[in-house]
Amino acid sequence: MLKTIVCDDEAPAVELMEGMLRDTGQVSIEGTYLSVREAIDRINQGGIDLAVLDIEMPELSGVEASAQITADPKPLIVFATAHPEYAVEAFGIDAIDYVLKPFDQVRVEKAVEKAVRMHRLIIESEEEVVEDTEAQRTDPPAMLRIKDAGRYYFIPRADVIWIEAAGDYSLLHTADREAAIRRAIKSLESDLPTDEFVRVHRSAIVSIAHIREIRMRPKGEAQIFLTDDITVRTSRSYRDTIQKLIDEM
Repeated sequence: MLKTIVCDDEAPAVELMEGMLRDTGQVSIEGTYLSVREAIDRINQGGIDLAVLDIEMPELSGVEASAQITADPKPLIVFATAHPEYAVEAFGIDAIDYVLKPFDQVRVEKAVEKAVRMHRLIIESEEEVVEDTEAQRTDPPAMLRIKDAGRYYFIPRADVIWIEAAGDYSLLHTADREAAIRRAIKSLESDLPTDEFVRVHRSAIVSIAHIREIRMRPKGEAQIFLTDDITVRTSRSYRDTIQKLIDEM
């Protein structure tokens, strides 16, 4: 059960979301809040796995609120919004998902299922951070090291199909497994060779070798089809990156 809090400045929205979350059978509600500052205080006490925050609140926006979360590790964040255009902003800060108002039970269940999957990976598979002993490292690591239940596994870069952001963690997807490492996607990106991996979204990095098709969509967005029937959707802020990728492939 994911320990969850809900925050929205409108009481009916809080009550509706709380009920829908309970109906999934996969969360325990640790608190509901009309004040975003009270919600942040509770999150920073620790022990919260998932926070469902309204993006538009009078004291602080959900995006501003997320920047004030100091709990370690941070909870997974799902944003609620009445405006689809805010979805881009939601993913811009590594929120794992968003749900549109008026809320739909099926959509809420999908967001919770994603949070449960990510939380399981984070708990079961965590990287131990070790400082590089070399004074300077010129070559990127050939293997990505994963800690899982006291054992260490080494995933070749070539096996990684794509990488997904999950707050303080990054989820590695290969053909036969998923694994989490405790590094934000921005930090991990700096270790990956740019001729092998490309960031196509604030929440996604894909392996160039695993790209099978790119379909451009309206407003500069795109769909990238990878091996193993994986599809990653890009955001319009990465339009130039996608076009450069097409030109060079």
